[in-house]
Amino acid sequence: MAIGAYRHLVTLTHPAVAIDPPTWYCAISPSGASVNDGQAAYVVRGRYHGGVQLDTQITFEGRTLQIQSVADTDERHNEITCMAVETVARGRVPQN
Repeated sequence: MAIGAYRHLVTLTHPAVAIDPPTWYCAISPSGASVNDGQAAYVVRGRYHGGVQLDTQITFEGRTLQIQSVADTDERHNEITCMAVETVARGRVPQN
């Protein structure tokens, strides 16, 4: 999927803020970077949504991403670009 193709319908949650509306269409693409413990990093781009801020979580297709930074806000076109990391490594078996 190309950046700019806002085809992912995701759910936004934040531990301390009620997000309204809780859904958002965005483009999600791998950033090519890896962060702590090999978590995958992603570039998330969409039309501006007031619920997108630091610590906002994005849930889609069984994955949960955590917004780490808001890289750019284009006020003219009302777009926002964020960096996010996957919060749970896929395929890992939880330890008891």
